[in-house]
Amino acid sequence: MQMNRQTVWLVTMLTLMVALSAYYIITGPVEPVGPLAQNNLNENQVQVDTKPVNQAAKKESVASEYFVYQNLQRQTMREKLLDEYYNILGDTKASKEKLAEAEKMINSLTKLDKQEEVMENLLRQEGYQDAVVFQEDGKVNVLVQSSDLKNAQVVKILDLAKQQLGMGASQVSVSYRP
Repeated sequence: MQMNRQTVWLVTMLTLMVALSAYYIITGPVEPVGPLAQNNLNENQVQVDTKPVNQAAKKESVASEYFVYQNLQRQTMREKLLDEYYNILGDTKASKEKLAEAEKMINSLTKLDKQEEVMENLLRQEGYQDAVVFQEDGKVNVLVQSSDLKNAQVVKILDLAKQQLGMGASQVSVSYRP
């Protein structure tokens, strides 16, 4: 039993490490222009104003961090639930009904994860930089990274939720974050 918790903890930490590594690979380090590169440029040839670009990059980075955080938070919560159900499956004293219920819940959570992942990928294909879809208690929360959302975009998201998740418009909450 203790080994199982240690394994789950290790897998959780490895997942976190992989997610953070992917984030840092995508954003990459900011490298200053060295003196060698500056000597090759003529002042009359190029004028560069880096302040707006850097501010935009910082805002984009903060927004990306928010979406990474939301995904990690959802994943952590699901892993805790899965751990509970796997512990029931590993319990030799558990009744057949309890074992069947635990297996049913594991399958259900796995299906939810796959549906959310597909929906998030479809939203990215629609042109949103990032998205988080979270299903809980028969409702769906959809959060997309966008400067604003028009009614037509919300309707498109609701249609995707209906097609992919089988949820009606009254069960879906759509929000955005720049």
